[in-house]
Amino acid sequence: MGRHISDHGAADAPGCRRPPSETATALHLRPHVQAHGPPPPFMRPAFAARVDAPPEGRDWLFEAKFDGYRAIVAASGPMVRIHDHSGMDWTGRFPALVRALAALDLPPVLLDGEIVALDAGGVSSLAILRRAVHDDQAALSYYAFDLLAEAGRAWHAHPLIERKARLASLLGEAGKTGPVFYTDHVVGGGAALWATLCEQGFDGVIAKRVAAPHRPGHGHDWLEIRCGHRREFVVVGWSPSTHGPSFTSLLLGAREEGAGEPGGSGELRYAGQVGSGFDAHMQAGLETRLRDLERPGAPVPEDTVPPAIARQAHWVKPELLVMVAFAGFTGDRLVRQGRFLGLRGDSPALPAVPEAAEPVGGTPGS
Repeated sequence: MGRHISDHGAADAPGCRRPPSETATALHLRPHVQAHGPPPPFMRPAFAARVDAPPEGRDWLFEAKFDGYRAIVAASGPMVRIHDHSGMDWTGRFPALVRALAALDLPPVLLDGEIVALDAGGVSSLAILRRAVHDDQAALSYYAFDLLAEAGRAWHAHPLIERKARLASLLGEAGKTGPVFYTDHVVGGGAALWATLCEQGFDGVIAKRVAAPHRPGHGHDWLEIRCGHRREFVVVGWSPSTHGPSFTSLLLGAREEGAGEPGGSGELRYAGQVGSGFDAHMQAGLETRLRDLERPGAPVPEDTVPPAIARQAHWVKPELLVMVAFAGFTGDRLVRQGRFLGLRGDSPALPAVPEAAEPVGGTPGS
């Protein structure tokens, strides 16, 4: 079961198989489709502008920000199509979600949401998702957060709060148990929700104007407020596990000039550790790569590493780059609340350094 906003102390509120041919699917489903009509056509989604803090006031609702794949779902009974944000057909890549959506027996609808994989703590993990899309048995979820069309009705012209109310009604109890979830929200109180979710390892929050219609493309009706930072670090070692997973954490390095930028100049220094964001399978694969790089001594000055960590550390050649999300640096310039996002190069879309955020006061109407 996915975690909901109420679970966090706040107010309640791609694979390789070819998709089946459209002709074959239509023939198999024709009696139902004739009764309910075909799924609505693809519509381009809205994209959030990044800002540095949550806006204030009850003109905004707030949702958890997921670390997954944006997906537009067109469904009508058992006929289901999944598109990426540009309209590319992803139906064949997520057969389990297609079955789950078909089982809901929805009227012709167009949904906007995100495909995610959850870690053991119930937090979405892009690193786990990248592996899961190649595994038919992996547990994936779809978090629906907007209704764009239903049975010929153009919901995109209605205020967001009305679209979400209808979406919740369509999904019913199934939207609370998944794997197709309704995305909870709170109205107002964005700063408190953002702080709570950031503490628990989430990516941040999305703020959306309560009364705004759906406007495709980039704009300021939706705002993204991330938790902390994302940067590259060099892996300099790992801390072994006495039981269970192959290691408990990766030990990170950064250059003296340009913290967190491995390509920068200056001496490599110890920058802390990251122990969340990967599962046992991923850890096993990483351990194999790390053992191939193992070396007898530390690639960073050992006096910069806490003694308890240094005594148990397995050191490696500083050749493996990882992307880490973290809340900030301590006074000793160590990462706080680090979470592994993936090996650098896994996703060209991930920035090497934090993206510039707009001040909230600079967004229209806020």
